Amino acid sequence: MGKLIRRMGPYLLLGLIALLSCGVGGQAAFWLLGSLGDLLRGAGATFLASATGLVGILLVDALVIALVLWGLRDTRVIRYFQTLVVMPLILGFVLGTSLFFGTLGQGLPVGGKPLKAVLPVILVKPEPLTGPLFFGAPLTNTMVAMVLVDLVVLGLGLLAARRAGPLPPPVRGLGILVNLFEFLVEALYENLAKVVLGHRARQVFPLVASIFLMVLAANWMGLLPGFDSIGKVEPAHGHEGGYAVIHWGPFTMLTAEPAAAPAEAAGHEKAGGEPHGTKAEGFVLVPYLRALSTDLNFTIGLALVAVFMVQVWGVRALGPGYFWKFFNVKALRRGFMGVIEFLVSLLEMISEVAKVLSFSFRLFGNIFAGHVLLGIMMFLLPLLIPAVFYGLEIFVGLIQAFIFMMLTMVFIALATAGHEEGHSEGHHS
Repeated sequence: MGKLIRRMGPYLLLGLIALLSCGVGGQAAFWLLGSLGDLLRGAGATFLASATGLVGILLVDALVIALVLWGLRDTRVIRYFQTLVVMPLILGFVLGTSLFFGTLGQGLPVGGKPLKAVLPVILVKPEPLTGPLFFGAPLTNTMVAMVLVDLVVLGLGLLAARRAGPLPPPVRGLGILVNLFEFLVEALYENLAKVVLGHRARQVFPLVASIFLMVLAANWMGLLPGFDSIGKVEPAHGHEGGYAVIHWGPFTMLTAEPAAAPAEAAGHEKAGGEPHGTKAEGFVLVPYLRALSTDLNFTIGLALVAVFMVQVWGVRALGPGYFWKFFNVKALRRGFMGVIEFLVSLLEMISEVAKVLSFSFRLFGNIFAGHVLLGIMMFLLPLLIPAVFYGLEIFVGLIQAFIFMMLTMVFIALATAGHEEGHSEGHHS
């Protein structure tokens, strides 16, 4: 046991140094930001609650310094100094700052209100930005996002078309992005569409590639800064609660201070003796841009297009007889087994309708849940930690676009399979 303690002692010591360094970095963040908050309030008090807390913090700092100085006597520890002391200090400072501006921290008091992360309003339906415009329908934030997605996809396509030729221009600026666009399209066509669709790949690929690129652009653009965070501040009509706001020049920002409830606001008197007849009205943010795939109108519309084109290719391959697989009345002449075939054809029709629901709700559910998760994590810890979930959402956005495209290709291949089988049988006979 003594030998084990002697062997593990240095590693335990280094781990303790790293842990304490992280704690000191977090304490420094709270101390600095708290003191800055006091300066903004014009107060001279320190952030620490008591002299006992100040003594405890100083003792921890002294212990970390003593351990580091003792460890530096051994040259083997020097190369670990940056990793175990400097990096934990920076990490602790970032985490401390994140916690300070999260829901568990006090935030920076600005104008008497805590300025820190707030929980966004979670709504399934898109928020209108204007009054009725198109046939009585307003312009929504997902419509604006759809226009941006279309412009990005079309712009990359046009740039790629202009660069097509035996000697493309040298890569610079947007050329790198266009090269990635060309590589992606070529890889999908050569390694996927040709394998699944066979000789029909050339005709079907523009449809499935457009679906993939549009869904991918919609999912990834929804993660850009500005989506769900920049918009217009409106009274919280129809929403529970709401937040107080502060005005900083031309900008209006939500604070973490909730609006007073009606029971708390009514019946009280102001300091000047005036009756407090109305409640402090809360405000919410209506973002100018919202991730397109979090709108059921988009996912259902795209699903309807995909399933409709599956029927189009089925009719092109099999003719009008393609629809007999949905309502096979001819099978009723074959007795009991014919009735079974007729019922199976009805199930085929139900499955086509289910494809629309499967397409739309799979995409909507995954992307909407991801954005809710990001909003909650930013509400808890605004810095560093949400980056992990950002990476996860980038992967989920790519996978969902790939699944939508892949299922469309598979359904088209199945819809045209009867024609291929009949053609093959006729050829061999």
